[in-house]
Amino acid sequence: MSRHVLVTGGAGFIGSHLVERLVTAGDRTSVVDDLSRGRRDWLNPEVELHELDLRDAGAVERVVGQLSPDVVVHLAALHFIPAVEGAPELARDVNVNATTILLDALATAPPELLLFASTAAVYPDRRSPIAETCPPRPFDLYGRTKLKGERLVAEFAARTGTRCIVARIFNVIGRRETNRHVVPELVGQLRRKLTPVRLGNLEPRRDYTDVVDVSEALHRLLSLPPHGPDTLNVGSGRSVSVDDLVKTCERILGRPIDVAVAPERLRTRDRAELVADPSLIRDATGWKPLRPLERTLAELLTD
Repeated sequence: MSRHVLVTGGAGFIGSHLVERLVTAGDRTSVVDDLSRGRRDWLNPEVELHELDLRDAGAVERVVGQLSPDVVVHLAALHFIPAVEGAPELARDVNVNATTILLDALATAPPELLLFASTAAVYPDRRSPIAETCPPRPFDLYGRTKLKGERLVAEFAARTGTRCIVARIFNVIGRRETNRHVVPELVGQLRRKLTPVRLGNLEPRRDYTDVVDVSEALHRLLSLPPHGPDTLNVGSGRSVSVDDLVKTCERILGRPIDVAVAPERLRTRDRAELVADPSLIRDATGWKPLRPLERTLAELLTD
């Protein structure tokens, strides 16, 4: 049965891939995006794009009232950690205040389902796979803003009766990335044939999943049974260091890569490891990543 799905941030990195799946599935799909990171040409022509800033309460109320969606996927956020730390008030405005504005607008005609894109950054600093039962304890501003968003969504669910699902997404890589995370930075320098490649911390281990797989996970969460879990990790369950990324790129390119540490990219405080326990989403939806890290990196390096 076709639904009307509204995706905030739907012209961006993860959003544009999810929107492709929604259109293919036959869902009427509308997108709200300010195009600060997203691109109009990443969207199917069938998609209805509303170019606006979610912090504009009047515009949000008008568009939400006009669309009256059955399902809402809230992806729009400021999430590149150095950018968040460099502009804390903007981060709170985009990640918390804009979420409040959206939920207030939706409360007048609540959707059947709301999927909120949260982050693994809500978890404490710890090694080994993290399950959803782990109590949140973010140590950076980005994680704190997204945890606040989770609580706003829980309040909205209690107030309106809307089914609300939280996806705690770990590190996402692949085509259309627009922030200077380590993988696009590494790939970009290699494609420009720069040497040495200048990177920050080489030891931290992260759980990388291709955006195509992540969009499939989010799509499946839109069809969770009514009494299924409401907070789920989205990750591979495997951690890889930055040094491992470099070595994988060496194998793909068939040559050694000279690396230099760039002081401007060093984080004074960083997690040693951040990796998902993906058991819950696997058991609830049957989802697991299908695209190996090597394939993603090869596509980024050679396409």
